[in-house]
Amino acid sequence: MSFAFAEIKLQNLERNVASIRDKISKNVEVLAVVKANAYGHGSIEISKKLVSLNVKNLAVATYEEAMEIKCAGVDADFLILGSITEDEIIKSINESITFTVYDISQLHFINSSTLENISFHLKIDTGMNRLGIDREEISESIRIINNNKALQLKGIYTHFPEANNINSLFTQKQIDDFNKIILNFKAEIKDINFFHIANSSGIFNFTNSNLNMVRPGLALYGISDNKKENLFPLMRLKTSLIKIRRINKGESVSYGRTFISDRDMIIGVIPMGYADGLPRALSNKGKVIYKDKECKILGRVCMDLTIIDLSNIVNPKVGDEIIIFGHNSLAATDIAAAAETIPYEIICGISKRVKRVYK
Repeated sequence: MSFAFAEIKLQNLERNVASIRDKISKNVEVLAVVKANAYGHGSIEISKKLVSLNVKNLAVATYEEAMEIKCAGVDADFLILGSITEDEIIKSINESITFTVYDISQLHFINSSTLENISFHLKIDTGMNRLGIDREEISESIRIINNNKALQLKGIYTHFPEANNINSLFTQKQIDDFNKIILNFKAEIKDINFFHIANSSGIFNFTNSNLNMVRPGLALYGISDNKKENLFPLMRLKTSLIKIRRINKGESVSYGRTFISDRDMIIGVIPMGYADGLPRALSNKGKVIYKDKECKILGRVCMDLTIIDLSNIVNPKVGDEIIIFGHNSLAATDIAAAAETIPYEIICGISKRVKRVYK
């Protein structure tokens, strides 16, 4: 039995897709990022909903993620964005799953293959200094692709490190550099379908980066501090009260005795801890919502349990609903700020033992 639930409002996914489409031209394709279990929201159900919204290009991090969604009956075009072994490259080709070439050695590998119809995107580094071939390797890449008819370059892309900064000159330079790279490829290789660089922040902050494909991730799930983006969170994370107790002034709470009560108190226990995705960093400084009121987290967050202050709650009862985030006064972004991390880590960290309920 699950004691913690993530309510996923699929209608808000539909609203967010509409908001994204409002920012891009009609001829621009949406490549929806559903990696990491759709940022904790459940990749299969989210993918099914996206396809019903005519979003049929889905991006994942790994071959396993692509196969999980595909084997669930989702009819979509997949792009593997992340790391891939040579064995997985062969499997991807056989499964008609498009993958990313992000190192020149991978291009040499597929060039030596006897397989036909090898569909891939080429990632080029323009400043992230993570995955992607170097710009100095572009000429070699073009030569290899042109000399092998089995190699079907379906797209080229690069990656923004700071598109969240609307005044970023670095981001604008990336856009300018990538547009030059596109011209280079177009002059040498025909029929490249897609050129993409814009992530969620890029879509809203740098509209000149939207090209003919965009890669929204966080925006799909409605995580944003900017109300002008017209995005709506999908997830409400909640649990229930399982224990109420009274403690006296001077008594301690939880591991390490990091909280010592300065008065007689009523406290409660909720069945959710860091193994469920409630960050341990919220120990003694986080809060939850109970009956529309804030209740502080007392002491250290445990693996499976967390203790909260019920001092301001009238007539608390075991079984009452507790909201971790997804309330008007407590969003995932607030949890991230309190834990001194990013919203990605909060929603992606919701573990599999938290039941997803779709509405």
